[in-house]
Amino acid sequence: MAVSGYLWLRMMVVASSTVWRVVAPARTSGELSPPLSLSSLSSLSFSLFKENNLTLGQGSEMNVGPIVYEPPRNGPTLWEIGVPDRTAGEFYIPDPYPTLMNNLYVNPLQDRFRQYGLWDRYSDLYPENDLVYTIGLSNYRRDWFFAHVTRNVGNNTYQPTTWQIVFNLQNLNRVGLYTLRVALASAADSELQVRINDPESDHIFTTGLIGKDNAIARHGIHGLYRLYSIDVAGNLLGAGDNTIYLTQSRSTTPFQGVMYDYIRLESPFRT
Repeated sequence: MAVSGYLWLRMMVVASSTVWRVVAPARTSGELSPPLSLSSLSSLSFSLFKENNLTLGQGSEMNVGPIVYEPPRNGPTLWEIGVPDRTAGEFYIPDPYPTLMNNLYVNPLQDRFRQYGLWDRYSDLYPENDLVYTIGLSNYRRDWFFAHVTRNVGNNTYQPTTWQIVFNLQNLNRVGLYTLRVALASAADSELQVRINDPESDHIFTTGLIGKDNAIARHGIHGLYRLYSIDVAGNLLGAGDNTIYLTQSRSTTPFQGVMYDYIRLESPFRT
């Protein structure tokens, strides 16, 4: 069957700890159509570096010269949760239901997420109250569930869930802008809302409806990567204890939710 138009060709090139991705429109004959786009996915760093409008001829070589990548940062790190590796694999993955256990994935820790039905274990662990993570006391490998999913309340009914990050803030800058970085490893028919210190207040940020990754239903730990940088006005915070509320508001199925890659709060740079 003849197909008109262009297809997008993606090639992955691995060099050291960085994955370089070359993206270009390809004709149905298989020929590349310039310009090319070169982007990098570096481990232990979030965000994406991208260089556009590169032209590579047939049989030729290209020297792009020194490439300097500066990850996004607006100020010093106050706290962080997780490892910026574009997966949720470092977070707490529960034991599977005994009747659903696949013995192939029992022992290797790196494969624990491959068990069926792990999304429902959240409702077992948090039947009424949602996850609360306290900076300085909690451990993300033990206390941060690997997927922010809905709560199963029975009769094929599901509820939105709201996670809390509790942290103590000293030397508050009331007139400055703090930055909350939220990197998502996956999203499935979900909407993530952020509130500060009052769960009933208007959200200061929402992703809107995002995601068709299906990593939750397909026993995965990553899908399409997303990074959000959220301004938090200093006057929304207080000296002492503060709480960030993360609400996944879509709740018609057990598979709706997000997987976090990494979360960081940055303070304003002092001048």
